[in-house]
Amino acid sequence: MPSSPITDFSAKEPSLGYFYQIKYALLALLTSTKELNNPKVRIENLDDVEIEDINTLQLFQTKLHIKNKGNLTNSSPDFWKTIRIWSEHITNGLIDIDSTILNLITTEAVPDSSLLFKLKTNINRESDLDDLISGLDQISIDSNNQTNSSAYLAYQALSLHQKQKLVKSIKITDNSVDITDIDNKIKRELILSTYPGHLDAFLEILEGWWFKKAIENLTEKIDGIESGELQMKIANIRDSFQADNLPNHFPEQLEISDEDVNTLKNKAFIKQLELIQINSNSKTVKRAISDFRRAFEQRSKWLRLQLLNPEEEEDFDKRLRDYWQNIFDIMCDEADSKSIEEIHLLGKQFYINQFAVSCPQIKIREKFKEDFLTRGSYQILADSKKIGWHPNYKDKL
Repeated sequence: MPSSPITDFSAKEPSLGYFYQIKYALLALLTSTKELNNPKVRIENLDDVEIEDINTLQLFQTKLHIKNKGNLTNSSPDFWKTIRIWSEHITNGLIDIDSTILNLITTEAVPDSSLLFKLKTNINRESDLDDLISGLDQISIDSNNQTNSSAYLAYQALSLHQKQKLVKSIKITDNSVDITDIDNKIKRELILSTYPGHLDAFLEILEGWWFKKAIENLTEKIDGIESGELQMKIANIRDSFQADNLPNHFPEQLEISDEDVNTLKNKAFIKQLELIQINSNSKTVKRAISDFRRAFEQRSKWLRLQLLNPEEEEDFDKRLRDYWQNIFDIMCDEADSKSIEEIHLLGKQFYINQFAVSCPQIKIREKFKEDFLTRGSYQILADSKKIGWHPNYKDKL
């Protein structure tokens, strides 16, 4: 029986929350880089997001609500769960509260009638501080809310002096950007990093790198992501958008399985390799498939993002064919009077030496130097039978 829409959404919202948290970490590092001294971001360390520089530590609790978005009230579990985390950090000595800023970022609204409304700005008046602590004390003592009971105990365990420092360090940002708007806010931070009209493509590449770094941080392969590293990546991406370059969306080799090879066994470029007696399950064929897929996807993406003109793509293919034709004709001359076995070997050496061990230095743009595009584009041409490796490939395919 199909599950109800509510059940479906209840499973989706936490997942979206994780994506939101990682995107918010990027936004937080972009904005803090302009204000702090070489800040570093950590994800799921002391809090959802943590920004640290030489002088300060900022903790961010991110609360994403999409369905049933309401108000952040005095007894809201979102608020008290956050208070519990921060109170326990103080009790356990995990943070120096004098140099820590505690941020609660929520997509909900804080009504002006709420005690928490005063936490939207810094608490400067002693009377406001006293009112807040008195109100939080009363809630934590009088409330029977079982969901918040552990948080109430953690808060009550603080001394009055610690409560004062805790409350003075809290900043609530309500009505924060949601999961659909956060990309727009990140793009505004990046607006001077690239040419007009390229922001979507720019962000797509940056986010691909960012999610990879976030996973490395979450799996403790790296301690955090420094602003200098982010700046360097932004500069690299910006360089790739220059007129004589293109961004590389597929920097990694693909892992090709025997099953992948079997699925593609009827493709013409695979049959062309079989013609020169390269085993279909060899690593040579798997590398050819990887190059074919990366080049195909990369060219499609450039065209879709309007970073590459179709005419420019046609000109690149023409230059590839011209180079191939020159050396192919020389090989064909050598094939005259050869035996069948010798012709097979000649074709294999032609492919291995000219297009596998080495790579023709023909670039789609001068500064795009990734060989996978050239190798993979030759496989695309082989798949359309416009080129081949065996001297008699046209007759044998």
